[in-house]
Amino acid sequence: MFILYIFILAIIFAIISILMKKGSWEIAMVESLILMVFTSIYGLVRFSTYTGGMISTSSFAIDKSIGITFSTGMDGLSIALLFLTTVIMFAAIYTARNEKFDRRFFGLMMFTEVGLYGLLISRNFLFFYVFWEAIIIPVFLLIAIFGDSRKEKASLKFFVYTQIGSVFLLLSILTLFSYYGPSHNNVFTLNMSALLNPSFITKDITDKVPFWTYFALFGFFFAFLVKMPSFPLHSWLPDAYTSAPYPVTIVLSGAISLMGGYGFFAVLMPIASVIGAGIAWTIIGLGIFSLIYFALTAMFQTNTKKMMSYASAASMGFISISFGDGLLSSGQVSYTAFAGGIYQILAHGLIMGLVFASLYLIKQKAGTDSNLSVSGLWRDMPYISAFFLAGIMASLGLPGLAGFISEASIVLSSYYVLGAIIFLVIFGMIITASYHIWVVQKTLNGPFNENLGKIKDAKASEIALLSFLFIIILLLGVYPNLFFGPILNFVKGVI
Repeated sequence: MFILYIFILAIIFAIISILMKKGSWEIAMVESLILMVFTSIYGLVRFSTYTGGMISTSSFAIDKSIGITFSTGMDGLSIALLFLTTVIMFAAIYTARNEKFDRRFFGLMMFTEVGLYGLLISRNFLFFYVFWEAIIIPVFLLIAIFGDSRKEKASLKFFVYTQIGSVFLLLSILTLFSYYGPSHNNVFTLNMSALLNPSFITKDITDKVPFWTYFALFGFFFAFLVKMPSFPLHSWLPDAYTSAPYPVTIVLSGAISLMGGYGFFAVLMPIASVIGAGIAWTIIGLGIFSLIYFALTAMFQTNTKKMMSYASAASMGFISISFGDGLLSSGQVSYTAFAGGIYQILAHGLIMGLVFASLYLIKQKAGTDSNLSVSGLWRDMPYISAFFLAGIMASLGLPGLAGFISEASIVLSSYYVLGAIIFLVIFGMIITASYHIWVVQKTLNGPFNENLGKIKDAKASEIALLSFLFIIILLLGVYPNLFFGPILNFVKGVI
């Protein structure tokens, strides 16, 4: 029940944020800090001895005749992503300190957090879908109102792509709902555990997987791949990431992208036995292609923000690869693949938060984030440069940092499944390393661009934020079992 109380508190905070005319940033900061602290304490207390399954469940019936209940619950997956959500939202609001945003901005940010919170604790498909949709609206408005000169195109593209994905998500849910009742004495339900029972959707009376099962799977995969985003459903990404103000970009890369990965492991992993090898290989293929394609695209960008946006999408390709690996393997290899993919969502969100927060400070103080104009920043900005370098190294999967744990788990499990195809994954990682190293060499090293004038380094409060994000990334790199343990127990309990 405690997690439900935190969710209600988040709703109250969002309403307060959008109503208060003065001190909107301070109010949003305190609110996001409280949510992060409460969620962290809850996670440490309840998941210190977690062995799998669902805990902290609650259910409030709304319409029993069609199975509508506001059901909530927590597991090893949701607590990891709730922690990520609260940290990213806190960091995003913190970076907005020096911007002239009004109460609308901070209210929309808090409502985005409410939507994410609701999505991650919902155990009824109706509310899962409601919160999935509810997240789209404030993010769309954040880009449309506070974005740059391209905000109309970027926000519309984001809305259209995500809305199409949501339509397929709804159709899949309704498909499961409509076929469940007749096969269970006309008892209808939207409970996720019931509709995601493999014994219900695996075979019909002819002992074959029914067509409607494939339709439902297609809808789920389509909706989740749009949000990740994965090739070829990624076209909204470059416009939305680059047009949005930096605090919103932090949310897009760190929090919104987790929705697709969460769908994979919360909705599709429980019915892994239904998903055939052909679908699994397709998901792996999309993951490998996304990794290589986005890495090559990032290499030729002249704007560092856009480059790291594509880098973010490339990192999400590992999640598709890990999911497919888990479907095709069994035993410990399957556990490692699925757990590595979930850990990649967590690590990716934190790392991109550090990278984009550092880039924001570079843009704010140097006046540009173009890698053609910025060079030699070590001279005047040693602190910001150091944290930007740390973020880049974490994104590369440097041992001792969070990204290494997830990528190592995925690559090792992939070897058992992919065989020689693993060299395509390694090729993508080599390309990723090349442009990461190049952007560091170009922006931080070399002669200082005197046209930038005298620029200042980070203030103490800005260093505190970057240090906070880096410490978490370092902690999850040297002590991964803090989250990897509960995640692994969750996976074992599901499959």
